[in-house]
Amino acid sequence: MEKRPKGLFAVDKFFDRTPDGPVLVGSRCTECGKVAFPRKKVCIKCFRNDCMEVHPLSKRGEIVTYSIAHMSHIGMATPYAFGYVYLPEDNITIYSLFEDWDPPEEKLFIGQQVEQCVDVFREDPWGNSIVTYLYRCIGTKPDSQAAAK
Repeated sequence: MEKRPKGLFAVDKFFDRTPDGPVLVGSRCTECGKVAFPRKKVCIKCFRNDCMEVHPLSKRGEIVTYSIAHMSHIGMATPYAFGYVYLPEDNITIYSLFEDWDPPEEKLFIGQQVEQCVDVFREDPWGNSIVTYLYRCIGTKPDSQAAAK
């Protein structure tokens, strides 16, 4: 069983609390099926305002684009990797920090498969852990696997 990080959510409305831990959620229109993140009160496709429901987001996706930051906000260790993740089941792209991305030449690439996790990503000025969603890189670049043999 995955350990649950303790701390404050970076953005509380991104999550639903369940007995199994926090779940990253967006909203889904019951009329047209459009999924949005973060949650919306009005559908961004059909503009209905009476049909949005909470929708748990896909746990897996793939990297669309990424970068590595070497300068940071207060409390964030550098370097760190970030970018956009496409969630095919939900047909949306969301911004995320990445976990388990080192070495970047093997683990960061467009099309890299990633899985969602919830973890501490920094501390606030008072020493409180700030928790958010991240995506963990799965596997390595196909060329890297061939070079290792």
